[in-house]
Amino acid sequence: MWKAFAYFLFTCLAVVSRAFAGVGEDSLNRYDMLDPEDKLCASFIYQQGTVVLNNGVVLSVPEGYRFLDAVQGRTLVERLWGNPQNPGFLGLLLPQPGSRPDSILFGIEISMDETGYLSQQEALQLNYTALMQKMQQHLQQENNWRNKKGLSTVTDMYWALPPAYHETDNTQHLVRILQLGKNVSFLNYEMRILTRTGALSLTAVANTSQLNTLQTLMPAMVGNIHMPVGQRYLDFNPHTDQIAAWTERVLRMGELLDARHFFEWLLNTWLFVAVCLVMVLFIYLMQYFHRRRELPKQFFHVDERLN
Repeated sequence: MWKAFAYFLFTCLAVVSRAFAGVGEDSLNRYDMLDPEDKLCASFIYQQGTVVLNNGVVLSVPEGYRFLDAVQGRTLVERLWGNPQNPGFLGLLLPQPGSRPDSILFGIEISMDETGYLSQQEALQLNYTALMQKMQQHLQQENNWRNKKGLSTVTDMYWALPPAYHETDNTQHLVRILQLGKNVSFLNYEMRILTRTGALSLTAVANTSQLNTLQTLMPAMVGNIHMPVGQRYLDFNPHTDQIAAWTERVLRMGELLDARHFFEWLLNTWLFVAVCLVMVLFIYLMQYFHRRRELPKQFFHVDERLN
């Protein structure tokens, strides 16, 4: 997957730079000589400055980058790079040609994940080991799809850094290493900005050597995102809005049979108090019915000598 990602991106950047280079050359003839995929890349129209995404979020394109909207971005990511469809795809940030010669950052995909509201308490208590297991299961399904398409597959995925949640800006940082074969690996840095209905996801794909760069770049990207009123994290309405279904309660369902996980979950929730109250009520009811079943006392004495 990421080999194709890198190959087509560098092809696009090279084509765009060549298409406008060279004074006095016949640009139309040069365009006609391109392959169909290169022609498609050369036809893309990039944006800079302030961009309004399809869901109303305002993006300030960082210096040294350019933005490809949802329609063109889907063509690049799905048709040329061979990725599966992402229903929440909103656009793609790509480095300007020649602006970062020493950096190997392929791009930052922007998408909306409408999975429901995730509270701060649940975000802080998420079991990221279980989350990675879920991701690996999904990866196996995606690899099956890639095999049918004749595309390269990801052989392994694991955390590059411990996942973190930042309470100050309500962001989750999920940094993964994706392994292709034995010698090729890529960095997948996903920053999820929590919203009223889910999360705005910014996923950067880069060489593993760019980990330190992304640790600085991605948190700073929060300042380039302007969430409209009504979609912000603080706009959540518990009476009308949907709660996220992929929370710790869901992720731990398969672990409840394990005694250690069960008691950790029990002691950290209100269920512990409820269980205690039920036990007290049960004991009281048992004693009550036991007293009701006792034989009544005799109110007169029968003298057996009279018989």
